Amino acid sequence: MGGRLSMPRGPDGMNEASRPTSANPVARLTRGGGIINGRTIMAPLAAFTMAGLLFVYSRTSIRAAKLNAQKHREADGGQISWHNESRRRHGQLDKVENDRTTFKEALLADVKRKGKAKKDNKQDHEHEIEGRAERSSEEAELRKMMGKKD
Repeated sequence: MGGRLSMPRGPDGMNEASRPTSANPVARLTRGGGIINGRTIMAPLAAFTMAGLLFVYSRTSIRAAKLNAQKHREADGGQISWHNESRRRHGQLDKVENDRTTFKEALLADVKRKGKAKKDNKQDHEHEIEGRAERSSEEAELRKMMGKKD
């Protein structure tokens, strides 16, 4: 694997073996075989991978919690009732449907949203090629109120 990274101290407080120093400052950065090795590549790669996984997991879990709260709000009639929530957890009320699948829904929501955005961008581009983009009835009404022509 490799030699010792530290040298034991002698009785006088000095290192037991001395290393010859080089006048070249780059030589101090390299460990015999060069500056690029398994450690210098894998450590940053592992850190980057862990950061990416943590980012995706945190966003997904927050979105799942929001979806779960929304389902419970809808089941309670617009506002979460802690009394009803307690009764659900103790089996006195029926549980909310698909309560366990919210994390999966939240994870797939980004994939669906990206696909839909890509599809919408393609459609917008096709409408621009035709001459003008189609507007919704609300947008057309707003443009009339502002005095703009189509």
